[in-house]
Amino acid sequence: MAVKDTLQYKMTKVTTKTVLAGIVCIAMFYLAKDKVLHPAWFLPGAAVTLFGEWLRLWAAGHLRKNKQLTTTGPYSYVKNPLYIGTLLITAGYAAMAMNPYILIAGFVWFFIYYAPYKKKQEYEKLIGSFGQPWVEFDKAVPDYWPRFTPYPGRGTNRWSYEVVKENSEHETAAGVFLGLIVMLYLFVR
Repeated sequence: MAVKDTLQYKMTKVTTKTVLAGIVCIAMFYLAKDKVLHPAWFLPGAAVTLFGEWLRLWAAGHLRKNKQLTTTGPYSYVKNPLYIGTLLITAGYAAMAMNPYILIAGFVWFFIYYAPYKKKQEYEKLIGSFGQPWVEFDKAVPDYWPRFTPYPGRGTNRWSYEVVKENSEHETAAGVFLGLIVMLYLFVR
């Protein structure tokens, strides 16, 4: 088994999905390079992208993966804030690039394949790990549309940058911000 924080460990995180996400990003940048990007699309897209990454950072700082049922932070309002953040980032980049095809493809992929697949895969794992507390949380907290009030049975964990790092979200954030820099370059050139 590879030691965490080594290149060998990081290479185990490269999957077909991450390669496909990289290909989509490169295609989006390529398709945007010859367009004149408009502020009316670029600025809201950048704001949505930043909000999506902020949501992912907030969620990742609460997520104690495989250690305890996470019911704090954004998880007290919605079960899948990391997925929502990813969807917002995709929508934001598609808006910045003025590319409705990537936006439509992103939503179709998310709601037809990704969300159902992850729900099935993770539900079995979570019920096996946390039992009845997971069942109660699952019934009380929606998958993708946030509650107006926090989950009454939420825990007391605080957000932690160390937990963000454990979840490798700082690396995802760096990738998102690098993409924003590329899009900003394409916007101002």
